[in-house]
Amino acid sequence: MVTIRIDEKETSLLSVSFPEDPIGNDLVGQIPGRRWSRSRRCWLVPNTREAVVQVGKLFGKDHCRFDEAVVRLYKPTATVPEIERATNPMWPPVGKGIAPKRVRYAKPLREYDRHPVVVSLCDALQLHQYSYKTLKNYKQASIALIRYASPRSVEELTKHQFQTYLLYLIRAKRLSSSTINVHINAWKFYCEKILQRDKEFYNIEYPRTPDKLPTVYSVAEVKAIFSATTSLKYRTLFQLVYATGLRLNEVVHLRLSNIDRFRRLIIVRAGKGKKDRVVMLSHKLEAILDIYLTSYKRTGGSPQLYLFENSENHEPIANRTIQMVYSETVRFAGIRKKGGIHTLRHSFATHLLESGLDIRYIQQLLGHTSILTTMRYTHVSADRISTFKSPLDDF
Repeated sequence: MVTIRIDEKETSLLSVSFPEDPIGNDLVGQIPGRRWSRSRRCWLVPNTREAVVQVGKLFGKDHCRFDEAVVRLYKPTATVPEIERATNPMWPPVGKGIAPKRVRYAKPLREYDRHPVVVSLCDALQLHQYSYKTLKNYKQASIALIRYASPRSVEELTKHQFQTYLLYLIRAKRLSSSTINVHINAWKFYCEKILQRDKEFYNIEYPRTPDKLPTVYSVAEVKAIFSATTSLKYRTLFQLVYATGLRLNEVVHLRLSNIDRFRRLIIVRAGKGKKDRVVMLSHKLEAILDIYLTSYKRTGGSPQLYLFENSENHEPIANRTIQMVYSETVRFAGIRKKGGIHTLRHSFATHLLESGLDIRYIQQLLGHTSILTTMRYTHVSADRISTFKSPLDDF
């Protein structure tokens, strides 16, 4: 993929960057006035319409991602969908002999949708206003149990038989401890809320859960991610996540009315656990949001209800779409650390902790119920650990 953007140091030039490729170098060589920049590690070409058109013809539009500033400069009448296609083209291109993606888990069989156990479980979950994710997980767990118990009814299962089923999931299916918990909680909910049985405790020896530290970016890596984002909308979204520590689902459903400019606050409505909270609206973030809203207002794609909307139906952007754009952006930024957009939230908390902010305030900003959840960021904070003296230093 070839990235074309206006050069930061010389606006009269365009930077053209791509992975090391002799064929690509030969193609760029056909553009008059091109030169190689060793400091920037990219090709520089004149910032003209002719150069932009020639780059597109040489490499093919399907293989080019244009920075939004370039698109708006040379195609001011471009609609929001056209801008998004130019800044985030599908990669690899469609119809290039791409191997189909492997499906790790089979989708639940639709024949069980009208099963009495599944219907009553889903109705009860909706009545108690559980989240869609919980409903989906409990439904899948109940279908798995129905298939395992067939031809018997699940209501006939004894506690010992259900424990045998859990051991089957652990030994044969090799499910993780967190997934086993979902199966237990789904069965407990059905027995206690629907069948009105007494509460049961299932003493199962779970596999030891690995105590993993969250992945954290350095400040330089965060800047590289922002710089590698060619779309103004997604760059603003990523900057908002890093500036406030919002979860992906929270930033997706953030409404324009939730931004309180007078009190300099952003109100998070119905976050994880259906809890409201407030985070800060810094002056720099407000300026970034103003640039984003002003730019999209000119093209008629200004958000109407949500801050980040799908330009076609004005619904929130799909979580998967944001995750795919973020994954590609991290790849273009040359960052090898594993992690998704949630890593920006981890970096937000860790960098605040390193700056000296009280951990209790960080707990409130992140929306953690327990301080123990926030305490794990103390294990990845580099402000003190990096200054420790190693025994090797005495040699």
